[in-house]
Amino acid sequence: MLKLELTGSGILYRNPLPGHFAYNAYLPSAAALSQQELLAAFRRGAALYAPDSVMVQLRSLDGGRSWQDEGLIWDPRRDSGSYSYGPPCLTRLQDTSLVLVSYRADRSDPQTLMVNPETGGFLQVDTILMRSSDDGHTWSAPEMIRLPDGLVLDFSGGIVELADGSWFLAFDNGKGYDDPHPVEPIMMGLFSQDRGKTWGNLVTIAGGSSQDKGFWHGNVIRLQDGRLFTLLWAADKKSGEFLTIHRAFSDGHGRNWSTPEPTGIPGQTSWAADLGKGRMVVAYTRRESPFPGIVAALSADYGKTWDLDHRIQIWDASGQETIGVAAKDTYPQSHDAIAFGRPHATLAGEGEVFVTYWCTDSAVTQARWARLRLA
Repeated sequence: MLKLELTGSGILYRNPLPGHFAYNAYLPSAAALSQQELLAAFRRGAALYAPDSVMVQLRSLDGGRSWQDEGLIWDPRRDSGSYSYGPPCLTRLQDTSLVLVSYRADRSDPQTLMVNPETGGFLQVDTILMRSSDDGHTWSAPEMIRLPDGLVLDFSGGIVELADGSWFLAFDNGKGYDDPHPVEPIMMGLFSQDRGKTWGNLVTIAGGSSQDKGFWHGNVIRLQDGRLFTLLWAADKKSGEFLTIHRAFSDGHGRNWSTPEPTGIPGQTSWAADLGKGRMVVAYTRRESPFPGIVAALSADYGKTWDLDHRIQIWDASGQETIGVAAKDTYPQSHDAIAFGRPHATLAGEGEVFVTYWCTDSAVTQARWARLRLA
């Protein structure tokens, strides 16, 4: 019987001088450049939504066991305005170049909160794209992704390169800063036929007014057979109760998606990796549990069922679920006090998966890694 094995774990980034600088690490992602070389990127700031948030990268030459801090991906002092940056999400393309997607927000008034405490709306942001042709040693300047009119985008993961060379970007439906109406929990996606210069052809992945379930944070991956796959944080819209993680598929074109179905995984944000032959690994957050934290599990049937009896607790967040104040019930304000979250999973060799995530320990929020393999 195949099972998951945890072969290593450690710190990706932790503030080396917490008595001098308020550096916290959030929302890391990683890309495997070779069997031994990995590039990781994360958001660094004084808090999750702090005005001083920047994008930072790290490099490992030994399979993730040790990391070299390479500093800023983009220095905000080069901007014409005062911006804070969101989490950079990396994608390794078929031509071996790298692309990252992130966002930036105008923080010329640092007293204006990123999330409106009255409405739950986010500050208006520019969704940006950056490129590298030399394994991340240098990056292009940020390029704005121009969205269809009226669309408020909260991207969930990185760019997915389809078999025909086009790009796909999945995102949550968002709302404006002063919009008093509840946000409709829908997952959608956009396509680019010119490698990110223009975007269009809006498609719904999951959710909508005709469905009784709401969905968030569907991180889309391309399976080895060319199809697209996502796992979704789900809730019953009438009762507001969270459901188990759901899964959905599309063909390789990404235009038509299956009706999301439950997986039985009691979790929220998640990221899957395809090991081939129907075998998949998921890393997910577990909050509504006596054993909260970051968890990994294995599936042998493309995510229909998961071996939860042999799941692996990558990070134990017991007693460290929040950062000192009670979390609010309403999204997105409920995120203000969380102390760990969004794992990212990427293939890192035959039968191996590299996971990154963020968590808080001894009042310092840090980025960590774990390496899994089939045993």
